[in-house]
Amino acid sequence: MYICFYNMNHIGDVYFMSLFLNIICQQNKDVKFLYYTINADVFLENIPNLSRIYPNDIIYSNQLVNGHPPENLLNNNVLTLLLQNKMENIGMKILNFNNNNVLFVNTWCKSNILNHDEFNISSAINSYKHLISTINLIFNYSLKFSLDNPNQLIQNNYNFNDSFNKDNIQVEDNTIFIFNFEPRSMSYNIEILNNLIRKLSVNNKLILSYYNHLFEDNKNIKFIDKDYGITPIPSCKNLLEIWEIAIKCKKIIILPTGGSWTFLHKLKEIKANQIYMFNDTNYYRILNNFINTLTGDNKNLINLFRF
Repeated sequence: MYICFYNMNHIGDVYFMSLFLNIICQQNKDVKFLYYTINADVFLENIPNLSRIYPNDIIYSNQLVNGHPPENLLNNNVLTLLLQNKMENIGMKILNFNNNNVLFVNTWCKSNILNHDEFNISSAINSYKHLISTINLIFNYSLKFSLDNPNQLIQNNYNFNDSFNKDNIQVEDNTIFIFNFEPRSMSYNIEILNNLIRKLSVNNKLILSYYNHLFEDNKNIKFIDKDYGITPIPSCKNLLEIWEIAIKCKKIIILPTGGSWTFLHKLKEIKANQIYMFNDTNYYRILNNFINTLTGDNKNLINLFRF
């Protein structure tokens, strides 16, 4: 029987689960695991004994529209199966897919089997230990999962640096990078962010993560897609490429959305007072606790930007 780890949620959820799947696969190299997500394959596709349960269509590489679901570009056979069986919250269940019995294991943080606090490493470690022991007990597996130090979760993350290098791209001094992707997992007033962009662009050079026609004629604003040719695609390769440019900026303004949090491979390069969370005290706190636990210090790398 195959084991397929799945996540039907958004980029931040997949990014977080990838840290743990990496460890599970490393410690069980003789097992061939499967995965299913609606996006963010780039964080999973290079794990040797982990593969997508069903290949993506060619159109999965097409450009996304800001705020639109990646499911529009996805072969939805697996997603349909999961939705038909009401698998959004279920912890795990055996389903038949392509004439094979597959144990689908839900890695959403609030699934019935994990149910850990959002982006909370200590809570998640305990939940994944419980998950693996439950799989072993019920389905007679002998899977291993242990973590001596939370830092193990990000040791392989630094390998991303070599794959998406952008040393040839120069950024003007004192440039501010702003993530303007529209969050999908929460209600968000994007006009407040647009007002901030207007204000900052009066006296600063800006780079935005996504083209917005509102700023088409603003000579102080550049766009990652329009000016640098890095377009948003469901695999989220563009998010790693973006950070190769964002890290060169004096300030980086992120949002309470996982699409702007994929920077763990840059922790060694991020400077104090470089990254700011815009108008959100909750995720500002959660993200700092998350990073502090991973790195073993209390630097509180994320600053709060109020407007």
